[in-house]
Amino acid sequence: MMVELIAELLNRDGIDDWKILERKVEGEEFFFVKDSLDMNRAKRTRKFFVTIYHDFEREGKLYRGSSDFTIYPSMKREEIKSLIEDNIFSSKFVENLYYPVVNEKHTISRTVPLDPESLDRIIHDFPFKSKDVWVNSSEFFLNRVEERIVNSKGVDVSNAFYRLYVEMITTAKSKEEVELYWSFERSYPVVRMEIEEAIMATRERAKAIFTPEVKDIPVILSGESVGEFFKYPLYKTSGLYIYEHLSNVKKGERILNGDFTMWIDPHVEGSAYSLNYDEDGFLCKKVKVIEDSKVMNIWADVRYAYYLGIEPTGHLTNFVVESGKESESSFEDGKYLKVLSFSDFQMDPVTGDFGGEIRLGWYSDGRKKVAVTGGSISGNITKCDFALSSESQLTGNFKGPKSVRITGAQIGGKR
Repeated sequence: MMVELIAELLNRDGIDDWKILERKVEGEEFFFVKDSLDMNRAKRTRKFFVTIYHDFEREGKLYRGSSDFTIYPSMKREEIKSLIEDNIFSSKFVENLYYPVVNEKHTISRTVPLDPESLDRIIHDFPFKSKDVWVNSSEFFLNRVEERIVNSKGVDVSNAFYRLYVEMITTAKSKEEVELYWSFERSYPVVRMEIEEAIMATRERAKAIFTPEVKDIPVILSGESVGEFFKYPLYKTSGLYIYEHLSNVKKGERILNGDFTMWIDPHVEGSAYSLNYDEDGFLCKKVKVIEDSKVMNIWADVRYAYYLGIEPTGHLTNFVVESGKESESSFEDGKYLKVLSFSDFQMDPVTGDFGGEIRLGWYSDGRKKVAVTGGSISGNITKCDFALSSESQLTGNFKGPKSVRITGAQIGGKR
């Protein structure tokens, strides 16, 4: 057994602790041009990600050096020994304050069953064509991932999960041909409604006008940008940011103007990031981080929790923002700019500055709404008020409201 061989070689002088993450991936991949299969292939990989730790004292303080490396199944015993020697040497150049490895033993393991014909069924039902819109190209990747985490303290735990990733380019033709890129990631399966919304958005993009210059109207974020918007409170409550002095939030303090509640949740149904154990072998916990905009807990992995003297929650898996009480349709009364997708929307989790170029949106002057493209929005989350829709969505490792209405953002458009 490869894990046992590696563990045997790691139990030696010069190594105070060690960790092995074995990852096995079996996958299917399909590549389409329009609705015709261009290529399909299968893959099977197995790797061992190893971390070794070396402790030393300096001026009365205990430090921990570390080094990461990868071992492949084809490597021989002597190759592995040589690689370990090289990384023992490398670990002596790393100088972090001491922190422990996981020392809790659990036996929970989760396997997600899957009908082996499910990917074929998704492709069979996939809407490659719609009125005036078609899928120009698409790629499907379905991976079954098995992980085993073993360390020097006797931890031996495992994860098993599926990840389905879809990329596609949709095309619509009006006065000019328009192409839009989309990607979806799930544990399983793809939500058909999202595909249909992407096709609808492409149709509207073909008719869009340039975003006009308007002021003092609400901006409605929708889709992936909502999760990005909430990365400010997410990272401000992380042990890493607090330890590195990138955040100074404290329990009981109000963090933003809008009312919202946020959780760290390792078991969100449908998420490709749901796990029992993090990469250190720690049993991940569901934790309420923010309630009604007040900080309730700090989330942190074993290392940074040790530094801060708090209980660890594990590495970040999923974060959940509870949906609001207002419907999306109620957000669309009067004047507004609703952005369905951006070329690139970004939130600075340190300063709270956000912004992005509009790829597709809706502008309403209070009487009628039109599809718009181009221009941008920008602002700072700490200076804005916001409200959350009652409808929810799952994008990446974020589950939360489908839309957020913001007042106080700036719109850059065409005069």
